[in-house]
Amino acid sequence: MTDFGSLHQRLTAQQRDALLQTIAAEALEGWSPTAENTSDLVDLLLGRVLYGAYLGKYLGRARENHGHRQRKLIARRRPYLIPGTTVLRNNFDIEDAAALQHLEFVSTAGRLVRMHTRTTSPDGVADPLVLHQELFADVYSWAGRLRIVDIRKGDSWFAPVDILDERMAEIITTATEIAGSTGTDSVLAYRLAQLYALYNHTHPFREGNGRTGTLFLQRVAARSGRRLDLTAVTRADWLQASRDSMPFRRDGVPDHRPFLGVLLRALTPRVGRT
Repeated sequence: MTDFGSLHQRLTAQQRDALLQTIAAEALEGWSPTAENTSDLVDLLLGRVLYGAYLGKYLGRARENHGHRQRKLIARRRPYLIPGTTVLRNNFDIEDAAALQHLEFVSTAGRLVRMHTRTTSPDGVADPLVLHQELFADVYSWAGRLRIVDIRKGDSWFAPVDILDERMAEIITTATEIAGSTGTDSVLAYRLAQLYALYNHTHPFREGNGRTGTLFLQRVAARSGRRLDLTAVTRADWLQASRDSMPFRRDGVPDHRPFLGVLLRALTPRVGRT
């Protein structure tokens, strides 16, 4: 985790938590922010820079260092990929995978840090489609839309495309049942583990499932009077839980148990409103 040092002194308690939760969520996906990245997020939180200028700084660098390259076109249709590459089509017209990944981290961190400082309505639960749209709209034109291809990670296949609508309805129903419920941390961790195991196996988006999913969990936990502190979760534990929760068969039921301990350690009493 980045040592923020004097940066903390400039922020309110809410802003500090927004910064910590944002970096923790991105760290679960593999981001290690530089001192410059952190300082720029602080400036964004303090209103010293607008989001467009914040993102534009990094986009300008990426375009300068990774200009257009001649591609060999291939006939096979791969709707999410730039022809002739394994890079996702993106709004930045960046064809270098590492440069795109960095821009994605920077962009979504800028969105996340501001989303964490908003006061939300006490009624209802957030929709992952809406959260994904807000987080990734700068990067991908398909942000907020369910994927249209089947995907897998290693030997594990995520839920097939033809059941995504049904699964998302189940996820929202489950989240609504959890939100506002009373009970111990252990009970809430159990319910959240069930919810996330289902969401993880569903993997509704072509990219960005992790950051959308953890933000979704934080919103649901907040409705139940708790705070889900992602700084208490390590990337290694999160990835292991995600792998272990996957069903053996593609049409099987995900196992919530690997997430239980991880989520229980992250639950704390909620202070104020998320």
